Amino acid sequence: MTCLRFDLRKKMIPYIEGRLAGPGTARLERHLLSCDFCRALLVRLRTGHQMAQRLAWLSLAIDEVPQFDSGIAGLVATGATGRAWPSTWPDRLEALATPRVVTVLAAVVLLQLGLLVVSNRAVLLGEHSRTSVSTGSINLAEFRQLTIPELRSNTQPHVATEGYVEDVHTDEEEGTVAFRLVERPQSGSSFVVCEIMSPIQMAPPPEGSRVRVYGVERYDAQQDRKWYEVNPVLNIVALKP
Repeated sequence: MTCLRFDLRKKMIPYIEGRLAGPGTARLERHLLSCDFCRALLVRLRTGHQMAQRLAWLSLAIDEVPQFDSGIAGLVATGATGRAWPSTWPDRLEALATPRVVTVLAAVVLLQLGLLVVSNRAVLLGEHSRTSVSTGSINLAEFRQLTIPELRSNTQPHVATEGYVEDVHTDEEEGTVAFRLVERPQSGSSFVVCEIMSPIQMAPPPEGSRVRVYGVERYDAQQDRKWYEVNPVLNIVALKP
């Protein structure tokens, strides 16, 4: 199943390069412990990053940069030496083994690598977070209906639970909206923390309202938390009080 944590996915490149701050690193690593999709993506990104690091940087003067539209054709026609193109494969390979040909081919490889990264940037770096995700196609019948206390013994990822909304707050930096869903509107009642995150565009429910929340259950094991979450929230249905 594709992971919807685009907010964490776009932090993978800084993480690989050692530029991700301590709290961000801890949050990403906690997510990787339970997400096969993101672990596999991180492995692919790290492999590509290591390959890119091994590529030698080309230092070409401006007047030495070859023209790709005519330079390669000319090299093929003359073997980069001004002589006629050899007729046998060994001679052709020898003709291609010149500094100029190697420079052109290396430049072509780097250009293609750059185009590949640019064309897949949205997937690799999570730039889908700039657009909204429609949740209208979700089959709500596939979500396991549980009370808030029953979440502790649940083993299925997709759940639906209901309660009263408390403590709605927005994290502008992360682009998330979180609220507590309590079993009863009174102190000491069982609760679950619900989080709406980008790119899912969904208005948070008003405080005090009674709703049913559909989403992915997880457990936040941080020392100062240790609570169950519906994160991300995929759908909210208003209920009568």
